[in-house]
Amino acid sequence: MSNDKIYSTPLTKVNNTFFPMIENQLIGNGIDIDDYQKKCVLNAISSINNVLDTSGVNWNDPQLDKSNITQVLLTVASLKLNSSASPNEVYFTLRNVPFKKRNDKGEEIKEWRKQVELGIEGDGNDAILSNFGRGVKEVRQHWLVRENDTFEYPMFDGLDMSPPKWQPTGNGKVVKVVYPIINQNDVVEFYIT
Repeated sequence: MSNDKIYSTPLTKVNNTFFPMIENQLIGNGIDIDDYQKKCVLNAISSINNVLDTSGVNWNDPQLDKSNITQVLLTVASLKLNSSASPNEVYFTLRNVPFKKRNDKGEEIKEWRKQVELGIEGDGNDAILSNFGRGVKEVRQHWLVRENDTFEYPMFDGLDMSPPKWQPTGNGKVVKVVYPIINQNDVVEFYIT
């Protein structure tokens, strides 16, 4: 038997704790986890670790809600969101959240815990649409319509639709996002928010 010690960082220990748990929960619920989902979970753990380090919180902090972290990692795996993608798909923040609790006298009090919050951004929305959009052939580049741009909504004449028109100026706040989506039957739809 070798006396060589294997070097292990705190992040490696966290990976070894959370990753098998996430994998087992997904497999236990009949969801096969592919290599990309595994990569997404490991990248999320690393990104969450950076958020905790920046906030001066460690993984063993009793105020850190670990059930919440498990749920966040399950969401990342299920939606196939990669926190290391460029441009960004997902980000994490740390929030103080009040929980109701009863003290020894039976009185209701607030207890504050730290929760990791997941936010979907940029290409994360595109990734969800392309991975899970039914009948979707392709999601084209989204339009960021600004307040000073010229924009005309789609027009309908019975079942015939003329597409929206957009002339970007690059000036002003973004007021609309338009997703041109090509369906499997080659019909183009424009989702505007």
